[in-house]
Amino acid sequence: MPTLIAPSTRLKRELPPAVPLPAALQTLACRWWPLAYFEHCRARYGRCFTVYPVDMPPLVFLSHPDDIHAVLAAPPSALHAGAGAAVLAPLIGAGSFMLREGEEHRHGRRAVMPVFHTRVVESHATALGDAVERELAMWPLGVAVALHPRLRALTLRVILGAVLAEEDAVQAVLHERLAQALAVTASLVLQAPRVRSLPGWRATWRRFLERRAACDELLYALIRARRAGGEHPARGGREHRGDLLDALLAARLPDGSAMSDVQVRDNLVSAIVSGHETTAAELAWALQLLAHHPSVQERLRAELDDGTGEAYLEATIDETLRHRPAFPFLIPRAVVEPVEIGGFLYRPPAHLLGCTYLMHHDPTLYPDPHAFRPERFLGGPPRARTWLPWGTGPRSCVGRHLALAEMRAVLRAVLAGRLVLPAGGPPERERWRSAILVPHAGARVVLRSRRRSVRRLRRARKTAHIPV
Repeated sequence: MPTLIAPSTRLKRELPPAVPLPAALQTLACRWWPLAYFEHCRARYGRCFTVYPVDMPPLVFLSHPDDIHAVLAAPPSALHAGAGAAVLAPLIGAGSFMLREGEEHRHGRRAVMPVFHTRVVESHATALGDAVERELAMWPLGVAVALHPRLRALTLRVILGAVLAEEDAVQAVLHERLAQALAVTASLVLQAPRVRSLPGWRATWRRFLERRAACDELLYALIRARRAGGEHPARGGREHRGDLLDALLAARLPDGSAMSDVQVRDNLVSAIVSGHETTAAELAWALQLLAHHPSVQERLRAELDDGTGEAYLEATIDETLRHRPAFPFLIPRAVVEPVEIGGFLYRPPAHLLGCTYLMHHDPTLYPDPHAFRPERFLGGPPRARTWLPWGTGPRSCVGRHLALAEMRAVLRAVLAGRLVLPAGGPPERERWRSAILVPHAGARVVLRSRRRSVRRLRRARKTAHIPV
């Protein structure tokens, strides 16, 4: 159970202001209407405000670039980021570098990063393109289809291919078991341990534990086989495969020792989870937004057809990351020593949360911030302090190069042969899936072959619901 703040602290106003609602109602607002609630609080209280969730320490939201930079620049002895990822601990394991601080975090991250280097990602371009084409061939035309589940299956397949060089049969079994275990991210049981013993949720939690055990059985078998000599099941003899599992087995901890099997498993799963869910979410948002903004879709398709460059494609991706981020904030930092930021002295057990969503929707930084307008990025990205879709510094996203490659590949392939049309109604609102935001109905769209007629797209432009 986390350390909670005394009620007197709220009364003494030691933290930035909060909406005068009970913790239960604040929790519900953050759960069901997160972006609207965050914007309401910012409009009412300004650049920083506090949320008091049930069973959690107070969360201080910071939205001004200077305050967010101050959090990122604070000494690690004062703010701990590992605690902010604790919600994922049942999935990724307590030995994950994502949950560690200092040297333990740096060593784990250093072991993972080479697999996601730009050159390595580029070497997987052909395999990535093939995987995208196979997936898109199964997408139905002419009917409403929820793309997010299909994109999750695709990105899980891609990340497994990037981090584990195993036979196709092994990959297929691992993909199936991981997909079943990761289904738990749609439930409250990860974020709210209290509900795991309640009717309904109890069965969900039990299924997750069984599915996680099935995944671990296979993962530990692969780890033991590699440690024993890496016998290749088809060719025999030792083989260095150069994948993430090899890198983790070769890595050394700060004391010079090798990682345990548990640490190898936890860091491997961390890379899989972080490189899968967020990419699928951003792709779902991109296709949902393109369906409801036909003029953007038409301009993007024209650029790709001409083959003269991809400036508008890059701008569309950047605008998707700004307008509908999978992560609306940076990893929360737990205050472990008093630290002063923006005129407030923060003490334990408060958590500081740099809300990049609010910063990216600040009209003084991004005019007309609720409009989906890729043109705003054609002149290049904004100043670094005001543009943080991947975080920055030692806690930035290690898989961003692979994520961007996947987004480019999917958007190119979809728009090459299909029109993306709304499935009806306004654009989907957000809902939580574990710690990320996804389209609430699964990113439902209607796909039509471009060979049918482009007139449908022009008619859609006249009737599309464009939010203001």
